[in-house]
Amino acid sequence: MEGRKHIRFAVQLPVSFNGDQLSEVGTILNLSAEGCAITSETVASAEVYLQLTMQLREREEPVQVDLAAVRWSSATRFGVEFIRIRPEEGERLKKFVKALESTI
Repeated sequence: MEGRKHIRFAVQLPVSFNGDQLSEVGTILNLSAEGCAITSETVASAEVYLQLTMQLREREEPVQVDLAAVRWSSATRFGVEFIRIRPEEGERLKKFVKALESTI
């Protein structure tokens, strides 16, 4: 497995995701500015494309990822790479990750 370009931070954040034949909720287990790992009762298969709605902070609008690619999956979790995210949403995500960085 190749090394990651970005540090992933352990979190437990609600997420909803949907794709062609999939619409579910789950929990983000780790997060970076470029992707995340999700656990859910329904696990998306590798090479599937999804849209994500991530609730990073309470009382704030969720961050929308318009296109995410599932890069790996196991029995209980899967990892996604963020492919397309609107600039303003991307800035909110980067600010959140930067705040996580300041806690280590």
